[in-house]
Amino acid sequence: MTDDLKLPQVGELTLPRWQYWLARYNEVLGERERRIEKLEAALKKIAFDDPDCCMIADRMRETAEKALEGKDD
Repeated sequence: MTDDLKLPQVGELTLPRWQYWLARYNEVLGERERRIEKLEAALKKIAFDDPDCCMIADRMRETAEKALEGKDD
């Protein structure tokens, strides 16, 4: 999350501010989802364009999935 998406403090939690925050939060999540989909598509393209690198592409996919989940390899 970026700094502008910090959850407002309890005293600042007015309806307009909450609506703005929620809209921005949804935008950020949508952007992340689109980036993940592009990454998955690129990895699939690598795997299908060169059958010899299928095992490498599988390992890359596994590594990318772990990274997206925040896990270390």
